[in-house]
Amino acid sequence: MIALLLCALLANRAAQAKAPLDVVVMVDVSHSVTFGLVKRDRTLLHDAGIALAGAIQSGDAARIGTFGDTIVLDRGRLRDAAAIRSAADGLGERIGGASPIWDALVTAASALADGSGRRGIVLVTDGRSTGNRIGFAEALDRLQRARIPVFVVSLDKSDRPLPDPGARLVKLAQATGGDCLFVDRPVMGAAIGRAVRALRAHP
Repeated sequence: MIALLLCALLANRAAQAKAPLDVVVMVDVSHSVTFGLVKRDRTLLHDAGIALAGAIQSGDAARIGTFGDTIVLDRGRLRDAAAIRSAADGLGERIGGASPIWDALVTAASALADGSGRRGIVLVTDGRSTGNRIGFAEALDRLQRARIPVFVVSLDKSDRPLPDPGARLVKLAQATGGDCLFVDRPVMGAAIGRAVRALRAHP
């Protein structure tokens, strides 16, 4: 009996290890990111799309969205690299405005509600949240109840205001079982790839 249970446990773990990803990448295109952190950064989405496309494998599903004055996320799952790159490039002109980080996360979580793979969100932002209808605590509660890990790629800046917005990003990642990486803009793509790999290894 013990041997059978052990075999079943190992088989279950093997199946989990092979489970495809169902990932949403949400990119902050608000004024503080695209005009303040890096001036009129119209390549932000292009680079994010290339990074996501390079990180997916056969069987994975991915979506890429943005948030600023509006939250844009196509609910259709993308399953090949060319489609991901094309979708990202189609969002490249949507820059500026407010930064409803918590609303965007709830939107991404809702889009993953019917997912059957290894679900997760990669959030690219500077952490300066404005224009939300949903508060941080409520968004965190929804993510925890949905059991969706959030992997944050924080576009770091040396002159962080007080209170430090990065503290909430770290709390968000830790509380959902994800991770938070603080990076400079040139290595954003590599950080997105690392986040997707971390999701693949997530228990």
